[in-house]
Amino acid sequence: MKKTIIALALVLITVLAGCSSTAEVAPVEDANGLPQWVYQDMSTQDVHYAVGYAKMSNQQTSMQRAQAEARNLIAQWVNTSVEQIITTYTNDAGTDANRQAMDAFESLSIQNASAILSGTKQENMYIDEDGGVYIQMSIPVANVESQMYGFVEEAVAQTPFEKNEAAEEANAMMNDAIAKYFGTASN
Repeated sequence: MKKTIIALALVLITVLAGCSSTAEVAPVEDANGLPQWVYQDMSTQDVHYAVGYAKMSNQQTSMQRAQAEARNLIAQWVNTSVEQIITTYTNDAGTDANRQAMDAFESLSIQNASAILSGTKQENMYIDEDGGVYIQMSIPVANVESQMYGFVEEAVAQTPFEKNEAAEEANAMMNDAIAKYFGTASN
């Protein structure tokens, strides 16, 4: 009788273990065999991801071009972020006052995009059956955010208006706009 109970217990444990491992898991690949990160944005609040694709004359060139494409997409995201920050600043300020500082901030952000993009790194690579290369690149959002704060300080320093309370207020409001965009406390 004891052996039968032990055997039934082992069968029950095996069945339960089998049931727990058959829970549905999100597909890692789509119907074409592509990894999930290729077709689904994996960005989080902390990291922004972009995927580039290229099919060139050889694999090395394809890899370089796919990396460049992913970096271009990250640069577009940074540019969109700058535009949204300026919109938030303008809405909060209720005017285009200190437009020179905003223009300088926008110009510095775009000119220094390469400095921002230096924080990118390759996360994944997939080579399809036709030799096309998919590369996923990432950049920590904190890197972009800290660069933006630096651009505000530099922009305010470069604007020709008198450094007074209004300039300090413009600086603080731009920093608040950055914090709102990235969902963090302002520096």
